Amino acid sequence: MMRIDLTELKNQTEARVALIGDLDDSGGKIARRQLARAVESGKVNLTIDLDGVGALNSGGLAALIATLRMARNRGGDVRVRASQPHIRRVMELTGLSRVFHVASEPAAAAA
Repeated sequence: MMRIDLTELKNQTEARVALIGDLDDSGGKIARRQLARAVESGKVNLTIDLDGVGALNSGGLAALIATLRMARNRGGDVRVRASQPHIRRVMELTGLSRVFHVASEPAAAAA
């Protein structure tokens, strides 16, 4: 089961989101809905922490891409924190490491 912890940051448009669980087809659907709600509520600058994610597949990647598109359409952006080698590898192999700012350290992802 996917769990999502959202922490508001410096101002009304920023939030840190920790995803915990498998970001697969079912987890991706849950994440997509919750992340869309965050963006629609004005949190258009998100840092998504994937360190609690066990598995990542196309359903999870689709949720991340949809969130990025929504945020950018509203003048924001999405950064990703991924320190686990298998998650970073998926981001690199799919080319998403060139689309998202991907960092392995919390401070770098939030910068």
